[in-house]
Amino acid sequence: MNLVHLVFTISITFIFLKIFIPILKRNMPANPTERGMHKEKKASSGGILFILIYIIYASYQEFYLPFFSIPISIIGLIDDKYYLSRRVRLTAQIITIASFLLTSYLIGNGILATITSFKYFLFMFLLLLLIGTSIVNFMNFMDGIDGLVCGCMIVIFSFMNFEIHYLLPIIGTLIGFLFFNWEPSKVFMGDTGSLFLGSYLATLILGQNSIILILNSLILCAPILLDALICILIRLSKKQNILQPHKLHLYQRLVSGGLSHSQVSLIYITSTFFMGLVYLTSNTYLLILSLIFVLLFGLYLDKNYAKSFI
Repeated sequence: MNLVHLVFTISITFIFLKIFIPILKRNMPANPTERGMHKEKKASSGGILFILIYIIYASYQEFYLPFFSIPISIIGLIDDKYYLSRRVRLTAQIITIASFLLTSYLIGNGILATITSFKYFLFMFLLLLLIGTSIVNFMNFMDGIDGLVCGCMIVIFSFMNFEIHYLLPIIGTLIGFLFFNWEPSKVFMGDTGSLFLGSYLATLILGQNSIILILNSLILCAPILLDALICILIRLSKKQNILQPHKLHLYQRLVSGGLSHSQVSLIYITSTFFMGLVYLTSNTYLLILSLIFVLLFGLYLDKNYAKSFI
């Protein structure tokens, strides 16, 4: 039945996208911008289709965690059309993660439910809120070239599914979406899709019952999350305005340096797959060593293939 669900979600997402991409291109176009990495107008907000299909399947599974991410995906859909302010987007992200953390605590799930000291609870709540909001933002930052976020999320959810067991439908919908999102792409997921995926990933990670499990899951996502984090830290060190649009992420500079979208996406997907194999060992020390290896690999790519950080 798992295989049936996977094949069905791949197929239905593929069919619906085939039908709706021309409609999205007319009504939700993504036009080329100075910050973007594309030169042609394409359909945007394609994430709405894999979200709807997955939500229906999650309801069938009686797995309601992804419902926390629906409001933020609606904010993303509005932003795709009308360009909301950063303050509105950030407020929506904070509310989404805070609502999840408080709900988990009230029903006795997650690491917050194990804390008895108010000071420690407040510290952990704020720390998890920062981590969760960062994941949502980082996923949005990284959705800039064909296939990168979609491909990496397929790998991440596939390895997390060994423990959570409810993720095959979202994997299937993303595989169906990847057919049209790979270079040369016909559709983007838009903020609709990237905010949903970032929020959903954050809830999956932060809903675990120990710091070690949360740390292991974060390291699994390191190739895609560290690019965004390191870029912010470098820009801060250079006294740049981190709120200004830019093309300084490693993946963007690799494309600017001459690599194709598909080559760069494959580098990130393969690196994530490597981290996933180590993740299955549940050995945090081995994961940290693998993280160091991925960092060194990133430095090698930065030095030899990427456009200079300016």
